[in-house]
Amino acid sequence: MATDYCVYHADRAANWNCVACGTLLCQECFPAAPQATHSLYCTMCTGKMRYLGVGNGLPSFWSQMPRFFAYPFAMNGLIFLALLAGLASASAKLFDTNSILILLPIFIVVALAVRQSLRVIEFCSQGRAKPPGISELFDGNPTTLKMFGLMVAYGIIVGCVGQFGLLGVALIVCLSGLLPASIMLLAIHGTLRDALDPIQVIQLAARIGWSYLGLLLVLLITAQGPEQAIALMPAGTLKHLAEHYPYMLIAIFVATTAYFNMVMGAMMGYLLFQHHEDLGIQPDDDHAGAPVDNRALELARAVILVRESRYPDALKHMAGMVADYPNDLHVLEYHHKLLCQSRGDPDRVQLYTERYLQALLDMQRKSRMTAVLEAACQVVPGYKPKSIALRRALAEEYFLQKRFKPAIALIGMLHKEAPTSDELPAAYYLLARIYSEGLREDGKAVMILDFLLKHHAGHAIAGEVENYRKVILSLGQMGQATV
Repeated sequence: MATDYCVYHADRAANWNCVACGTLLCQECFPAAPQATHSLYCTMCTGKMRYLGVGNGLPSFWSQMPRFFAYPFAMNGLIFLALLAGLASASAKLFDTNSILILLPIFIVVALAVRQSLRVIEFCSQGRAKPPGISELFDGNPTTLKMFGLMVAYGIIVGCVGQFGLLGVALIVCLSGLLPASIMLLAIHGTLRDALDPIQVIQLAARIGWSYLGLLLVLLITAQGPEQAIALMPAGTLKHLAEHYPYMLIAIFVATTAYFNMVMGAMMGYLLFQHHEDLGIQPDDDHAGAPVDNRALELARAVILVRESRYPDALKHMAGMVADYPNDLHVLEYHHKLLCQSRGDPDRVQLYTERYLQALLDMQRKSRMTAVLEAACQVVPGYKPKSIALRRALAEEYFLQKRFKPAIALIGMLHKEAPTSDELPAAYYLLARIYSEGLREDGKAVMILDFLLKHHAGHAIAGEVENYRKVILSLGQMGQATV
């Protein structure tokens, strides 16, 4: 199956395609839900977007060969192979091989192997990674009997067309080639009528395309697997098992046959999964469409506009998103980043920087605040937030980062800029700590503390300010005594 790739990610398969301009996008570039009830439009031309399905992003059939042959070794597969081998071995021990009763356990073993193969096709067509468990073989649909009926019907048809000489031989070859398609239809639909409908059979083969011919070749080779696996065993070992442990030899043959049946079922199911959108097959939860997330989709639209150098459109789009999601940090972050990189309107940069900083403070993401401020200062040199609470929070972050000069620049003149602010005492107490603990300038720290005790004596932190002043003075006296 040919894979279309994202126009912005050459190594990623596309999940969406614009029917108007042909733009191909992966799920990251267009994170929409396939089951969205509203119409999805292209960011570039507003044309309708078409979902390509997960099948477009699947690895090629040929690259999955190791996976197909490893598939039966999953836990459920090994349990089934062991159960079938044990059942075959026990039946050979309990029943006389010359008695007609031996047909009953043979029928049971064959029926279980057929049922497992059909369920493997069904599971793999839905994208399930694990083989079906024992309990999942019995879902109430007698597809095993229908499989026997399908084989009988094909046998009758082959017998009839074989009477027409070379034409009959050609028809038999065509029927043999279409048999896997009939089996796949039986597995996914569960009805003999669909499996024998020539129109549906031919349509299925046609939809799969050239990969179906490759599948026929691989199935033909894989079908020889049990015989070849037994042939690999030394002749002496085979003779010894046949003479002394015939039940073990039966178990090996049955398990080997069931193994290769599961491999072929995985191959057929994978091809169906690659085309599940066209065939109406519902994938399992792991491959179902992503949940609806309009915010992620709208953010992705802005990214596309930026990639196309349509910065005014991107800014306009993000302004609308900020209005719709005023407290969403991802939205605020991308909008602010776009504003600063485009070096647009300084007034707008200041307005939205303040809003973004406030959101970070409210959501306790203070460690990101200094980077936001510095990005804004690249556009508006010397910018400081109007909010004193924001400036104090920023100064505190700079203090923690041991960057004392930008911290002082934010709050060093608040007694002139905002003398009546309720935030001033806490901000100046922080300023005193910066001078004392950071710059080791205890004299300036004491001056600031004295200012607080004089002008804000009744504030809640007055006692803490007084104690801190005493600590600074006592440490200073101890230092002088040591000298």
